[in-house]
Amino acid sequence: MNEISSRYNQASQLLEVGFGIFCVVMAVYNFFFSTPYYVFLSLLGLILTFAPRIIEWVIHLRKDALVRLTTHLYIVLTYGIGMIFNGYDRLPGYDKVMHTLTGVIFGLCGLIAFYVLKPRREGHIVIEREEYWQAAFFSAGFASLIAVGWEIVEFVINLVLHNDPQHVLDTGVNDTMLDLIVCLIGSLLFWLPMHRYYHSGKKGLLMGVFDSFLQTNRKEDGKKQ
Repeated sequence: MNEISSRYNQASQLLEVGFGIFCVVMAVYNFFFSTPYYVFLSLLGLILTFAPRIIEWVIHLRKDALVRLTTHLYIVLTYGIGMIFNGYDRLPGYDKVMHTLTGVIFGLCGLIAFYVLKPRREGHIVIEREEYWQAAFFSAGFASLIAVGWEIVEFVINLVLHNDPQHVLDTGVNDTMLDLIVCLIGSLLFWLPMHRYYHSGKKGLLMGVFDSFLQTNRKEDGKKQ
């Protein structure tokens, strides 16, 4: 684990355990006082808690505590507050803010995926300034794919549970289209810190997460736990 990642290790573990406990408590509460839909959401949240570990295991990446911490914070905001606590309906504007954040975060995930898939040079991940636009379009495309995939999931949920998560009955296609649009905007906003990182080396908040991932997994032998 690199020095940057080690600083966030304890916070990442506490957030992971805390959110896992929260999901179990909410599942029990919803079983007695709410609907099966919210019981399902709470149990799914418990699975999402361990998503970073699962992804690292599947694609053979080393643990990076800063990447995990960022992932868990995003899950708490979008899934915990937004879905389990129903913040998307209770908090004005929260839905669109979180969909914009989704574009930013999955833009970051797309950038990480770009370098996971990119052939390594002598076993090392190499970043070149000239590939900025290639990485930028891949990043935005990855975020857009996630946005489309999520809307399909909501559509399927409505077919099964008939609870209209896309708000078709009261907004028509407006809610779905706005979700897709603000997610795309978020992924394009991510190009700004990307550009600064590629051309000046300045990391900032978001690219600091990417840089931590890069330092942890830069070498080919770093892919082995």
